[in-house]
Amino acid sequence: MSNKVILFGDLMSQPTRAVLWFMILNKIPHEFRLISIANLEQRSKEFEKINPFKKLPVIEYENQRLFESHTILRWLSQQFKLAQYYDYNDLNNRCKVDMYLDWHHLGLRKATAGLFFQKFILPKFGKSESEDMVKDAELNIPRAFKEIESIFLANGKNNYLIGDQVTIADFSCYCEINQLEALNFDFKPYPILTNWMERMKQFNGFKESHKIIHKIASQSKL
Repeated sequence: MSNKVILFGDLMSQPTRAVLWFMILNKIPHEFRLISIANLEQRSKEFEKINPFKKLPVIEYENQRLFESHTILRWLSQQFKLAQYYDYNDLNNRCKVDMYLDWHHLGLRKATAGLFFQKFILPKFGKSESEDMVKDAELNIPRAFKEIESIFLANGKNNYLIGDQVTIADFSCYCEINQLEALNFDFKPYPILTNWMERMKQFNGFKESHKIIHKIASQSKL
C-alpha cells in the first residue's frame, strides 16, 4: 500500500495538469503514471479497469480510486487539510467555489477544449476539423472570457475567481485557458483575464505541470 497519491494522466490533458499542479504546489507526495493520449492508452482494456469511463485523470490513494478532476481537487483539499483552497468548514465559501466548478464545463471547457481538439488533436490523427465546431468555439470563447472577467473576477476587483484567495477553481480555469497559447490565441482583448493569468503563473508547480503545453506553444510560434 503506497502512502503516495498515484496520478494516472497525461500532461496534454487539462484536468491532469490542474491536479498535478495542485499537488506540486502543496507538496503532496505523489507518483505520476503516464497514460498516453497520443497512443489512446486511456481507451485500453487495461485502463478501463482503472476508470470505466476511460478518461483522465484518475488518482489512487490507499484503497481508493477517484476520477473527475474537480472531485479529485476537492478530495485533495480535504484529505490533506488545505482548507484555504476549498473551505470545507465554510458552506458559503465552498458554494462559491462550487458555483464556478459547476459553470466550468459548459461555460468554458466546451469551447476551449473543443477548439484545441479541433485545431490541434484531430490533425495529429490525420483528421480534418469541423468548420461548424470551430465556429461555435470561436463564438463562445469570447463570451466565456468576458463572463470570467465581469462575474468571477468582478471586473478586476477580485485577484482570483472567488475573491482575494486562490482556490481550486483557479487551477481548473487556468489550465483550461492556457492550452489556447498552443494555438496562438490572441489574449490582448482580455486585460483582466491576462492579469489574473500572470498571477497564477507565480505559483509553484506551474512550469512542471505545463511543460508540454509550453513546448507546443513555442514550436507553434516558429
